Amino acid sequence: MSQFEIVVGQIVGFFIMMMIGYGCVRLRFYGMKTLDGMCMLLTRVLIPLLVFSNAVDGTTRAELVGNWGIMLLTAIMYASLMAVFAVVAWAIRLRGSRSRLFQAGFIFGNAGFIGIPLVLALFPKHGALFIVLMSIVDQALLWTYGVWLCEPVKERGRGGAGAGAAAESAAAASAAAATAGTGAAGVSGSANPVAATGSAAHVSPVLALLRRFANPAIAGILIALVIIIAGWQVPPMVLTPLHTIGQMATPLSLFYLGGLFVLTKWWGVFKRYELYVGLVAKMLAFPVGFYFAMTALAAMTPLPITHEMIQMMSLISGLPTMTTVAMFAGRSKNMPEYAVGLVLVSTLFSLASLTAISTVIF
Repeated sequence: MSQFEIVVGQIVGFFIMMMIGYGCVRLRFYGMKTLDGMCMLLTRVLIPLLVFSNAVDGTTRAELVGNWGIMLLTAIMYASLMAVFAVVAWAIRLRGSRSRLFQAGFIFGNAGFIGIPLVLALFPKHGALFIVLMSIVDQALLWTYGVWLCEPVKERGRGGAGAGAAAESAAAASAAAATAGTGAAGVSGSANPVAATGSAAHVSPVLALLRRFANPAIAGILIALVIIIAGWQVPPMVLTPLHTIGQMATPLSLFYLGGLFVLTKWWGVFKRYELYVGLVAKMLAFPVGFYFAMTALAAMTPLPITHEMIQMMSLISGLPTMTTVAMFAGRSKNMPEYAVGLVLVSTLFSLASLTAISTVIF
């Protein structure tokens, strides 16, 4: 089976699982309280175990050292996305909180729920190691720059974005906060209130920053790195059940996203013109441009960047909005329904866009 066929198969599977999750909530088999529990289980147990168990399964220290180019590609990708969407937000005249949330939504992609299953299916040999190395850069940026982008901006004059943020209801904030930590980024994050709001008045800035990284996803990555660097082998009798538990992450995360379509008022985002600009720029144009640019860079320089790495990071660059962005916005009561709308609409659009860009990348 070709890599393009694998992508199409995964996308069809994602759609089916999302529709099952949608149907379960629509038929009232469970509601928001159950989705909250799913969210906590995913971000604190299943996704960290999925990454950890795949990363330590036969990976050697030599492979770790030989694949540091994936971290370089991740840094280049994020620097490019930050620059592109800062310019786009300025060009389409977005201001204040709306501008920052727009940038956050189209910079950070949902690697936790959608990217990891795709990468593991496409690159069974090195995929898990790539995810671990990518996540070091990804998580550092998410819990610093990403949190800052999702904090409300105080407008002085006629700031439509600032007024819009203030007008969001507390109920909407609660609904968006229920997306808490839904996955994440490389393998994004736990529902840490200090991290989400960035407003711990009695905590030093350094300690507050460190607390942002105190989550199971980071812990799983660091433990996996220690085991690989030390050359230890996890016994099969331990690794097999961890694999089995981690594999629950994909269907459960898609059930969760399907349920959110029923329980959140996400459709208002269709009235925002920047949505359509962002979808085309982030999920169609950028991945293709990044693929050709990095292919040219690899050909002209001796950097340790392989074609497989370029393919993976090009696919990652076109992922839909990370659900942790909605968590950050909800916890700080900063236009939460706007953030949830970006997550859900971009996720739905990704079923077509990922298939389209795969025809070029693969």
